[in-house]
Amino acid sequence: MSRNFSIEFSETTAVSGHSFGVFSGTVPTPDRYVCTENDKPFSRFFYVANGTIIFDRGTADEVCAPAGSIVYLPNNITYKSEWPAGETGRYISINFQLDEFYVRLPERICIAAVDKGDYYLKMFENIYNIWIKGALGYKLEVLSEIYRLLYSLMSDSVYKRTKAEHHTIYRGILYLENHYLEDVSVKELAAMCNTGESNFRRLFRRYKNMSPVTYKNYLRIRKACDLLRTGEYSVAEAAYAVNIDDICYFYKLFTRFMDTTPKKFIP
Repeated sequence: MSRNFSIEFSETTAVSGHSFGVFSGTVPTPDRYVCTENDKPFSRFFYVANGTIIFDRGTADEVCAPAGSIVYLPNNITYKSEWPAGETGRYISINFQLDEFYVRLPERICIAAVDKGDYYLKMFENIYNIWIKGALGYKLEVLSEIYRLLYSLMSDSVYKRTKAEHHTIYRGILYLENHYLEDVSVKELAAMCNTGESNFRRLFRRYKNMSPVTYKNYLRIRKACDLLRTGEYSVAEAAYAVNIDDICYFYKLFTRFMDTTPKKFIP
């Protein structure tokens, strides 16, 4: 069973309210804990600052998280955790209700990331300090920092997955997906990957079942949909914003990818 962490934005926007908290603690070892379903109403990002914690030891779902690991713990699951004898355990936990953040996360315990250079540790400590200090507007500040954490975890997971699955052309893929509004050529993308254009096109088609240019246009049209939904852009303005100057070509691409006209996306 794959235990890769993934994160995707959900289309759901309804939120009943914000209920979250940030906690830090130490655990004398050895220590064991059993969590049963419905014990915890929150999902958690659990940073292991010291020691090692093992979840569901001896089972197919075992997850071993040494210091520097960020463990994702979904709510409403049953598990056993254990801090083996040795170093004192120390952790920082961000507890949240999932629908607050408009994202989809795994339904199992998994390692969200392994810290390098204390990048995530500093982020967790900053969130904790904001929470404990409790200054004016601190909940909103914590919420904004949690979104920054989610973005970092998403970026890391996308990078690792793309590199693992498309190691020859992953640099070109990621560059295109982050710079699709620019007029980057296939030749430039191939050069980033130290490969020829024909090989890049072949491998890219295996990745998306379409050419790099078609995919770039698809991303532009998808962005245009977001702009049109705001009600603040005309069709011509949306086309210009996504770097498609020919309005007839914009209509052609839009109809091809969205199976409807751009005017139907305007509220």
